[in-house]
Amino acid sequence: MAAEKQLQEIKRLEWLVRNRVIGNMVKQDGKVSVIIPLYNGEKHIEATVNSILHSDYRNLEVLIINDGSTDNSLMICERLRRADNRITIYDKENEGTVSARNYGVSRAEGAYLCFCDQDDIVDEKCYSKQAGRMELDQSDICMCSVGRSIDGKRSAFELSDDACYEGDEILEQLLYPLLFNDFDPPVKMGAKNRYPHIWSCMFRMDFWKKCRLKFRAYVNFEDDLLVKTQALASARRVSTIAHIGYYWRVNLSSETYAHKYIAHLAEKQQKCYEDMYRSIAGRVGDGQTLELFKSAVYCRQYLEAIHNLASPEKKKTRKTIQQYYEKNIYSRSFEKCITAAKMVKKGKVKPQIILGLLAGKHTMLSYYAEVILDYVLLITLHSQTLTKIERKLKGIRMG
Repeated sequence: MAAEKQLQEIKRLEWLVRNRVIGNMVKQDGKVSVIIPLYNGEKHIEATVNSILHSDYRNLEVLIINDGSTDNSLMICERLRRADNRITIYDKENEGTVSARNYGVSRAEGAYLCFCDQDDIVDEKCYSKQAGRMELDQSDICMCSVGRSIDGKRSAFELSDDACYEGDEILEQLLYPLLFNDFDPPVKMGAKNRYPHIWSCMFRMDFWKKCRLKFRAYVNFEDDLLVKTQALASARRVSTIAHIGYYWRVNLSSETYAHKYIAHLAEKQQKCYEDMYRSIAGRVGDGQTLELFKSAVYCRQYLEAIHNLASPEKKKTRKTIQQYYEKNIYSRSFEKCITAAKMVKKGKVKPQIILGLLAGKHTMLSYYAEVILDYVLLITLHSQTLTKIERKLKGIRMG
């Protein structure tokens, strides 16, 4: 077994050297299916699609799922399709990103599967490097490094190493850092932060089908997290690459930043937690780690509940704020789970402040802290010079 591992490492080193010397001369036998949900994305969709079409991995199919757009998005994509037959457009009624992604997967024919949001940018070498690495390692998933773009200025966001993980290494280096993001529990775990986004991943299609992976959401925007959790818990081998292959365009006017109020939040959060628990219970096995996971998830959901209440859409008084906390926070295993507040990583300012106040049941102080810090975060996102402040507040660490 040790000799086999050593041989695999030698092959990986050879690949890294060869990749630097001859670039991306990767076999392109396997088609890459790229799924793009589209809803009123006329501003950036052409640039996004063109970034994919200009990939040096030519064996592609680009599936654009038009989810009931009412602007010129469909017309733009039809023009792009006429110029490149690798594009296929599906037009459906508006049901949201989860439905659009699942619709696209059911029609994808590639050996590899990727996802892209309608306003992001894919680096031209991303797919060739991911596919090459997957074939080298015979892995189920390959995750590239990620950058972000704010007002056209690019910066690194999540950096990985050129590596391959299997067995407990997947738990320690990938799954636990994802599940315990923001927290430092007493479990063996890598130092790099891992984030829920699915667009940094290339999946082997037969792995996706074998595990019956499917997007689902209970609250809002957690579909990436649920699928990524299930995938990492199911994977036999996962590759990562240092190359920044995907640039997330931060769009402050998008639905992600709209801060809409979500009704019946506690019930939806519970379903989300139970979904994640089912995905990891068999792989993790250790009861103590699963209890730590529950505490961390609940604390994160307490933070989400306070953020939800701070929505401008929700009218509130001191009395309704207190009633909301009783229903959505204090009644949800609060005394047991709030202990995870002590596990918040150093330097993660916003979680430290709000969970610290919440632990003492300082209801109004924790609410006003959320309102103030959320405002500061939005302001800092507009300025590259304030990026470090924003990372401090949100608790993001590079690497």
